Amino acid sequence: MSATHDDIALDEEFAQGTLRGSLFRRLFAFTRPYRRIFWLNLGLTLLATASALLGPRLIQHGIDRHLTHWTNAADAQRGILIVSALYLGNLLVGWGLSVIQVRASIRVGQGAMNDLRLAIFEHIQQLSLNYFDRTHQGRIIARADTDVDSLDRVLTWGASQLLSSAVTLVGVIGLMLWYDWRLCLAVCAVLPSLAVLTWWFHRRGRVAYRALRGTMSRLGAAMAENISGVRVVQAFGREAENAQRFAALHGDFTQRWVKSARVFHTYMPLVNQVFGLTTAILLGYGGWRVQHGELTVGALAAFVLYVGMFFGPIQTMGDLYNAFLSAAASAERIFALLDTEPQVRDRADAAVLPRVRGDVSFEGVSFRYDTTPADQWILRDLSFSVRAGETIALVGHTGSGKTTIISLLARFYEPQSGCVRVDGCDLLAHTLTSWHQQLGIVTQENFLFSGTVMENLKFGRPEATDAEVHAAARELGTHEIIAALTDGYDTKVGDRGGTLSAGERQLTTLTRALVANPALLILDEATSAVDPRTERIIQHALERLFVGRTCFVVAHRLSTVRRADRILVMDHGHLLESGTHEALLAAGGKYASLHAAFMGT
Repeated sequence: MSATHDDIALDEEFAQGTLRGSLFRRLFAFTRPYRRIFWLNLGLTLLATASALLGPRLIQHGIDRHLTHWTNAADAQRGILIVSALYLGNLLVGWGLSVIQVRASIRVGQGAMNDLRLAIFEHIQQLSLNYFDRTHQGRIIARADTDVDSLDRVLTWGASQLLSSAVTLVGVIGLMLWYDWRLCLAVCAVLPSLAVLTWWFHRRGRVAYRALRGTMSRLGAAMAENISGVRVVQAFGREAENAQRFAALHGDFTQRWVKSARVFHTYMPLVNQVFGLTTAILLGYGGWRVQHGELTVGALAAFVLYVGMFFGPIQTMGDLYNAFLSAAASAERIFALLDTEPQVRDRADAAVLPRVRGDVSFEGVSFRYDTTPADQWILRDLSFSVRAGETIALVGHTGSGKTTIISLLARFYEPQSGCVRVDGCDLLAHTLTSWHQQLGIVTQENFLFSGTVMENLKFGRPEATDAEVHAAARELGTHEIIAALTDGYDTKVGDRGGTLSAGERQLTTLTRALVANPALLILDEATSAVDPRTERIIQHALERLFVGRTCFVVAHRLSTVRRADRILVMDHGHLLESGTHEALLAAGGKYASLHAAFMGT
């Protein structure tokens, strides 16, 4: 559950405020596709605000003209009814404008959030595997999920609420100056205290919310890790220990949440106290001026209402600023993800790789992972060649470099030195997509996506017809097994293929590889962890799958290895031996010792 070194360093950068940039400019760039609705939203906001500012003016008119100064009761009553009707009409107009404005805000905000989620998803799929090697899955999910959710208030309501509050403040101050500038100055005397409170809130709130978002990310990572590894947790009886570790993380999250909440919920009551003080000053000084005939009762009533409107936007902006702080912390994390450049990507002049024959060569390849020490090489100056149509088995102890070879061949990583060529072409000079479309990869994990068997079989070639899928399954000898499933090809495989047995998943992934019709096939421990009967079926399928294409096989089972045209024996990143099963046994070298250990002789 512990955070990686990169994640901890990133959290420290957030806490210290060292990540800079126009976050909100970048964030609101996602509203550009909805700019017409956005500007309509702001226009409606202005009209609705103007309607709200008109209300106290109507009340002042009704009090001064028809309640405190009147000579004819009938005229006064008629005047009050007219003012009341105008006030009600103004309320209805404001309500109608607000309804349309709210719908426009939701359209803009949710559209922008949807586009942001899609951008994150697309970017995650483009990231190189070295990023996933050093970053917790839960942290990536947190940035694409909870961090985006925290932007809802800002993207949906931020612009309209900020504009409405700003216009209301300017309008209220202007109207109060118009009514009585001296009374307005008395009200504005409290503004310095508000400025000090806002400065304090900004300073304390920024740090608190950045720390909170970092803790939420670690909490999400721990949750995702435990869900993914629930079988291991239960198998080793680690439920109680993991619960304690999660409780400790959650305790840290709770403390940080309380700290951030304390900052906000200290600020707002203080603003309310300033509002109460201002009202007291207004009633005392304003009442004195009414008694001396310097101010009308209606004007004082309107003044009191405008003061309420004055502090309302301040409270709204305080709440909005609270949301901006939370959103800023999330936006920093999101754009840190979006700014991560894939280590493996197309060169500017990359060309499309035509259909290959399958000749493969490694020329002086040296490689190490980003997470390994600088002097610890997984492959050292590795060179070998494979002819098109050959089946090559890679054998060796764990850590000898077998999986690294196929990862470089698949271009999941790129070597620090040397070159990997296919048909004489440097893979780095061609686009990733054109190469990956010619690869078929079957791993030990046998990963299946939620959906039906048929949907998974078409994953590598979505345009394949059902008839082509059935033909591929018959060619491999897997059609009868798939057809015998509960709903045949329409059987739901469940999460990660959980409703199928290990053998059924392997046969499905092998069929998926054939449907994709790859020029080059890679199998990484694809025949492990199955019973002998299923292994025989798989071996039969492999014999058909290997025909006419270059194949690389990483396997410990001799039944797979001995059928290879050539065996490459790896040891600590070096190629020790190369030859057929029989030749290597006769040589009595490393392969012979591995074979003897496997056979128990």
